[in-house]
Amino acid sequence: MMTGAASMPGIIQSLAVQLAAFVAILLFASGLHKLMRRNRIVAAVRDFAGVPQSLAPLAAATAAVAEILGGGLLLSPSHRAAGGALAALIFGGYLLLILRAVAQGKRDVDCGCTWGAAQRPLGAYHAARNVILIGAALLTTAGSAAPIGAPPITALQIVAATALVALYGALDEVMGLVPPRAGALS
Repeated sequence: MMTGAASMPGIIQSLAVQLAAFVAILLFASGLHKLMRRNRIVAAVRDFAGVPQSLAPLAAATAAVAEILGGGLLLSPSHRAAGGALAALIFGGYLLLILRAVAQGKRDVDCGCTWGAAQRPLGAYHAARNVILIGAALLTTAGSAAPIGAPPITALQIVAATALVALYGALDEVMGLVPPRAGALS
């Protein structure tokens, strides 16, 4: 039985593989969301990202394809580092757009960041969420640099990642709720 520092690399690699599964499922879900809710995402690309109306559909489709590609790369052990880097770039780009919108006072613009109906003004939650996602994506790249190569993602890890993505979506919905004011009836 390995104990202490000798087992730490195995634990880190296992966590990195689980993170890779989570980020992959999250990217797939986000990319598919962009394709299924095309009109909303095109409007978000125009209003939130500032892309001209004529280029917004292409930019929205490109974002969806990049997310789906990143998810696919993360599932492949030999391409996981590239997928993690692409995911970090995607989340980093979204973070910069969020920070720009907040700095410009456009906190109420729809960023297209949520899957449900609830939307909350852009701010610390959205920025922190993206910083955490960048970190998760970067950890998947670090976990793929093992001397023996990155292990494949198992079916159980996919199931666990799907559950984590469901919790992620639920957290987004909860964070979109506006708490009632004292004495307010509606």
